[in-house]
Amino acid sequence: MVKIPFNKFNEFYVDHTKEISGRLRSVLESGKYLRDKETLQLEKGIAEICKRNFAVSTSSCTDALYFALIAVGIKPGDEIILPTFSYISTLSAILRCGALPVFVDIDNKTLTLKTEGIENFFTQKTRAIVFVQLFGHVIDLRNLKETCKRNNIFLIEDSAQALGASFEGFSGASFGDISCISFDPTKLVSAYATGGVAVTDNEDYYNTLLKLIHHGRNDEGKFEILGYNSKISELSACFINLQLSQLDNTISKMQRIANTYIGQLSKIKEVEIILPEPSCRSTWHKFVILAQNRNLLREYLFQNGIETKIHYNPLLHEHLLLKNYNYKITDLSHAEKIKNDVLSLPIYPGLKSEEINYICESINNFYTL
Repeated sequence: MVKIPFNKFNEFYVDHTKEISGRLRSVLESGKYLRDKETLQLEKGIAEICKRNFAVSTSSCTDALYFALIAVGIKPGDEIILPTFSYISTLSAILRCGALPVFVDIDNKTLTLKTEGIENFFTQKTRAIVFVQLFGHVIDLRNLKETCKRNNIFLIEDSAQALGASFEGFSGASFGDISCISFDPTKLVSAYATGGVAVTDNEDYYNTLLKLIHHGRNDEGKFEILGYNSKISELSACFINLQLSQLDNTISKMQRIANTYIGQLSKIKEVEIILPEPSCRSTWHKFVILAQNRNLLREYLFQNGIETKIHYNPLLHEHLLLKNYNYKITDLSHAEKIKNDVLSLPIYPGLKSEEINYICESINNFYTL
């Protein structure tokens, strides 16, 4: 029996039922359910948090990634560099464009794309790099951005997990030519079902994104390009706006929980914590460790009522769907090792101190048996 679930998706709703119900009623009574004031407020708020000029909401972050690639002009046959250690949406957006994924290894400390020597993988067909910010941490991408600019390569920032995080004043989702954020229920700020947003400083990309989410329609109401139907509802936008108003408080709770974990797990030599860079303000979207005998530990924790997750195994290049596509693989030795050790522990704003203590005691007990 699960005593401590990995996450509690209804936690924010339970804590704010009355206010949420009133806001949702106002939207329902208005009869305006798509791209009205709540959506516009959402896009303005996200642009401000990410310090970007423009934001366009979509029905999912996967769509946002796909639209970002289309907006910068990715065509079939173009090569896109990405890490093999990520969620499937990073890959699927590339495949939907008909582009060729080039899988590159990860840094063994941050678990994000290894940018040192990235130019060794550039070819005449390389058109973009998709960098994935992981676990609520933010990696400084200023050098990578300059490398991309120097080589006429687009930088797409998959910041699905990075809303509210920052690095030396640079916000999550502030580095890419286009950066994308998720409102999946697992995120600190979530929609009722799913949602996403793309942010950019380029007005041309912004205008293209606006067309893509509404069947290719331009400002004159004419369907100018092939587009899609990908819009977030006013109900979800309303729910997200309330969460955005309390984001700093939510992040503070996550940071306290993470610090408690760090204080206790740092004493266990068989455990390595994936920490943010010293100058990073993390939101701790996930609390991830590298654990010796990971599978046995996970089973032990489950038997003691603690639910955990593995992010990410299989690696992207190992997914069955790739049997139908062409792709390139480089040396992926770090990712191949880490996939067997990585483990995500429960973390959400309502996680109690006694629950964290129980999780840490259980991990310690496993290694002292």
